[in-house]
Amino acid sequence: MFNEFNFIHPKMSEKDMKSFGFWEDKDSAWHIEDVWCMAHIMHLAGVFPSVGIARKNGWNKPISNGFSEFTVGKGKKKVFILNNFA
Repeated sequence: MFNEFNFIHPKMSEKDMKSFGFWEDKDSAWHIEDVWCMAHIMHLAGVFPSVGIARKNGWNKPISNGFSEFTVGKGKKKVFILNNFA
């Protein structure tokens, strides 16, 4: 869907991706880098025009472990994240 954005940590197993429903969209999902924070994800999802502005708006926090889901912005964008479980 146009208003949905998927982010997956590159070290996620096939089993975990299938369990959380990311397997079908794995090729269109962005891969999370270890140095990213939530501001990077919100910028790539198009919620903010830059990482700096996303940070200033309170998204300067680490990406949570496991599965996360957010509905953000005026357009109610859905952001799905599958990060390491460590």
